[in-house]
Amino acid sequence: MIAHSTKKILIIGQTPPPYGGQSIMIGKIVSFLDKSDFDYKLIRMNFSEEMDQTGKWGLMKIFKLFKILFSIIYTLLSYKPDYVYYPPSGFERVPIYRDIILLFFVRLLRFKVIFHFHAGGLTNIYESLSPFFKKTFEFVFFYPDYSICMSESGTADPLFLKCKDITIIPYGVDDLRIAGDIQKQNQDRFSVLFVGVCRETKGILDYLDVIRRANKIDPRIRGQVVGKAFGTKEANALDLAVKEGLITYHGIKIGQEKINVFNESDLFLFPTFFEHENFPTVNLEAFSCGLPVISTKWRGVVNQITDGYNGYIHDVHGVESMAASIVKILNDKSLYSQLSQGARSSYEQYYSVGVFEKNIINFFNSLK
Repeated sequence: MIAHSTKKILIIGQTPPPYGGQSIMIGKIVSFLDKSDFDYKLIRMNFSEEMDQTGKWGLMKIFKLFKILFSIIYTLLSYKPDYVYYPPSGFERVPIYRDIILLFFVRLLRFKVIFHFHAGGLTNIYESLSPFFKKTFEFVFFYPDYSICMSESGTADPLFLKCKDITIIPYGVDDLRIAGDIQKQNQDRFSVLFVGVCRETKGILDYLDVIRRANKIDPRIRGQVVGKAFGTKEANALDLAVKEGLITYHGIKIGQEKINVFNESDLFLFPTFFEHENFPTVNLEAFSCGLPVISTKWRGVVNQITDGYNGYIHDVHGVESMAASIVKILNDKSLYSQLSQGARSSYEQYYSVGVFEKNIINFFNSLK
């Protein structure tokens, strides 16, 4: 057994369900601490059971909010943790107000805090707050003891909050590669995959536009989409693309079914500009399968993708250039092989679960 810190840690955060990147990562962190026999307690922020419920308000969520608040207060007083781990919200008012309520007594009682910035954009909303909420925001969020970010691009929020100690730990994801030849190119079809909530700001509409443009240049290019439609606008766009024969829409897939779709695909396209997006795990899952990734210059994505090594990165809404990159990769087998090997190498070196676990355990062991 590896020696571990004797500090008591209170983890406040969402674990699956829903199966979003943040909840999955917090679930992994809890499992790491459990496996290494750390002294910790978990208070689960179970506000949403589905991804399309996140960021929305309702009477049941208000009830859960105060139930969780009372649980936090009770645990602070009875367990007396040395550190409180908390994932701050991104760029939306309602979740920020929720954070203020849940963190108020943590900061009032002067417990040391660790902020893990799974989401991004928290500080972008600061200037739009009223003077009262600005003061409350400062009391709750400013001067955290530690912050964890996934990349250099993700340090903007903790730097603004005047964090005392910032640590960069990239996410690690499960290896989705099926043993054998992971390059699935054939002469009849070039499969371009999208995985995630099918939401406009996640890039689903741009994705469909890119597939439509690329397919006009080379009819072998087809899309595969995995995920739930966020609203009517997105659902209608998906239906149209299916009718046009541009994509196969799989809906929600988890477990082996999701793994199979990844391994049947040739390339991953994720043109995100999601308000909360910080370090999308789907790009890392694609890397694990040796899929070149085409994505956008959006927060931590710029630290995931190296042009010409493991994929290509484009401006947000740069649909024409994304389509051109797909066609370029399709028609150059040597380039495809090079990008595929770079993707897999990126996963093994930086984004495996083993690397993530080692970094997380080292962080918690370093707490003073």
